[in-house]
Amino acid sequence: MVETATKQRGRPARDARSVEETRDVILQAALTLFSERGFEGVALRDIGARAGVEHSLVRYHFTDKATLWRAALRKLIDKMNDERAASWRATRGQPLIDRFKQYLRDYVRYCAHHPEHARIMVHETVGDSDRTAWIAEEIVRPQHRAGRKTLTMLMDEGHLPRMEPRHLIYMIAAAAQAPFTLAGEVRHAYGVDTSSDAEIEAHADALIAMFLRD
Repeated sequence: MVETATKQRGRPARDARSVEETRDVILQAALTLFSERGFEGVALRDIGARAGVEHSLVRYHFTDKATLWRAALRKLIDKMNDERAASWRATRGQPLIDRFKQYLRDYVRYCAHHPEHARIMVHETVGDSDRTAWIAEEIVRPQHRAGRKTLTMLMDEGHLPRMEPRHLIYMIAAAAQAPFTLAGEVRHAYGVDTSSDAEIEAHADALIAMFLRD
């Protein structure tokens, strides 16, 4: 597993915020810029400017761009995993299909609130690099392993079409993410704000209706 802890070097430029607040601001700025431009299109100076901190402070906390990229992705993925786990625990004892419906609804909300997730994945995984391998090992494989059992059980109960779970995982993820990843396109084509609560819930309803058989 790649170590995401950062090495602090030298004396950073002064910042009025706490260490954790400063790190969070830098990480969010990094997520935004990596999602817009991809890894190669972003410099640490760009991230510092977006975060409103000195370039030296970015290097103090994260050493280099690759370390910052992994730390930013790890923070986002940990948030997603925590939210998914909380959603699953909250429906314990309910029929599996009802638990999965709530799980999908919460996943759509996550995709709506964090479109940078899918945008970064698209930037990185259309090619093949060390970052692509890191995504596969640290994010994709653990999530897919966790979901296969649930999907197979729902297939056995007749609530999902029978297929290799991998195909269904990718189809559900793509369908959940698409309108939020392509928010600008949707806005210009349909005049719809995909970040509105009504649009998010409508998309969750559509996703559930498309995949699940009651």
